[in-house]
Amino acid sequence: MDQQTDDNPPATYDCIIVGAGHNGLATGLVLARNGRRVLLLEKNQYVGGMGATREILKGCRNEVGASCLFPLSAEIKRYFDFESHGVELIPLPVMAVNLLGSSGRPLIFYKNPLRLSFNLLRRFGPGAMLGFVRFLTFCQYPARVLDRFTARKAPRKLEDLIAEARTAKQRAHLELAFNGSAMDIIDKFFPDPVKHRELRASMAFAAVQATYKGPYTPGSGLCLIYTMAQEGAEGLMQRVKGGMGALSESLARQIESLGGEVRLKQQVERILVQDGYAIGVTLKNGDRLYADTVISNLDKQATFNRLLANHQLPPADQRKVDAFTHQGAFVHMLFKLKGLPEYSPHLAALNRIDGAKFGGAMVIDPQDMQRSYESCLRGEMPAQMPPLAFQIPTVADPTLAPTGYHIASAYGFYFPCEASKSERGKLRNQMAEKIIDHICIHMPNFRTLIVAQAIFSADHFASMQGVTNGDWTHGLLHPDQMIGERCLVHGTGHTTPVHNLFLCGASCHPGPGITFLPGYNCAHEVLATVKVSRASNATAQAPATRAA
Repeated sequence: MDQQTDDNPPATYDCIIVGAGHNGLATGLVLARNGRRVLLLEKNQYVGGMGATREILKGCRNEVGASCLFPLSAEIKRYFDFESHGVELIPLPVMAVNLLGSSGRPLIFYKNPLRLSFNLLRRFGPGAMLGFVRFLTFCQYPARVLDRFTARKAPRKLEDLIAEARTAKQRAHLELAFNGSAMDIIDKFFPDPVKHRELRASMAFAAVQATYKGPYTPGSGLCLIYTMAQEGAEGLMQRVKGGMGALSESLARQIESLGGEVRLKQQVERILVQDGYAIGVTLKNGDRLYADTVISNLDKQATFNRLLANHQLPPADQRKVDAFTHQGAFVHMLFKLKGLPEYSPHLAALNRIDGAKFGGAMVIDPQDMQRSYESCLRGEMPAQMPPLAFQIPTVADPTLAPTGYHIASAYGFYFPCEASKSERGKLRNQMAEKIIDHICIHMPNFRTLIVAQAIFSADHFASMQGVTNGDWTHGLLHPDQMIGERCLVHGTGHTTPVHNLFLCGASCHPGPGITFLPGYNCAHEVLATVKVSRASNATAQAPATRAA
């Protein structure tokens, strides 16, 4: 016996899921639809985790985490059919506007591909437009290998996939895409640092938001490919009316309608293990709950080093868990505004484009981004302006704020997350001012419109969501911890070395983002495993027969 447990405890539930984030809820709904008695336990008073919506600033519905619904796989879109279950999706005619410096040309990502192409041609010239088309073509092959949007398929190791490429040219293609730096790729398609400046900076920023690397650091190319991957996806970026939490709230209602339970403010203290099998959980209040299967929506280190601290894994498995890199080099800010900000004079044309104030990115040159990363590594505040992702979601959905007000959000990088804990509070406030200063380069009246604001760093994400080091990716997008390397048991996506214990969160393939695939895939793996297990037990218990 690995932990002190009751003798022959009753299996009260078929499945207990630790954490009611969007992947935990996706797992729960699939299992509930397949007749399983499901219990989800969530330590917070809301569902959705880092895909939740709740009031942070008075009278507003705020998102601390994901803020847009990116493309879903065709199978996920059909299976969950959110729009038939009370979710309203809002299309975005302008999905993003990326800005660089006080005189840079705006890079506008229109939903309409013809408008996008024409804008690239008009603002940046035929070389830039051709480079963008060639860049997207380059991404297609590694995106197929990355397999980000394929449901119910166990991932394989990246090194094996590269080795199996049919030609030397294809192997070189994958080596560059997955092990090269983002700038190795960007230089191929946008080589002119003057003519292509804005495109280079935008692509470099896309490559570093889910990885603790700079754009010139080897391995950052994988994050760029991951961001651009569309293979197997359907649709484009959209807003969810009422905030991203509406997706998780819809899943929770469906689970409960099928007889499942979603309990809030129920913190799991320990996963119970008996004779190498997960048999249930202990709550912070001391209650014990039992199930045939336990599923964790937390990352690997939070699961095995915290919830299973009293259970010793085999050394090789423990080394793999501990090897995962978790860092959160960001500051996330929320704002309540008493009006809609205006763009600066050199961007005045954007004030007249419908939806152009919704959001995008405010970036810096790739060399400055790399220097910021290197300062972050030293535990220092970067001297450069923080590159940031920015949104004013009330441009698309006025219901998120009181009449006459708007809300905005910003993710700024690189916050020195490895500085001493005693220093991080002061550094966080300094970073917040730098983020506002950067926004004001492009929207000069932004600061004067701020009524209220909230500041979150990785430390807050760690305490709010239970993620290791505040890492919202559950394991950064580094080549040595993606695809098959994201798995603990070879040939499976969600099985763990502890029998009857599965992982369903973003720590599993395909990783972070509101795709619902880790949760959906985990549920199907659980169903297949339990089906095989039950069939084996039935065979073992059947009466023996004699050959004639």
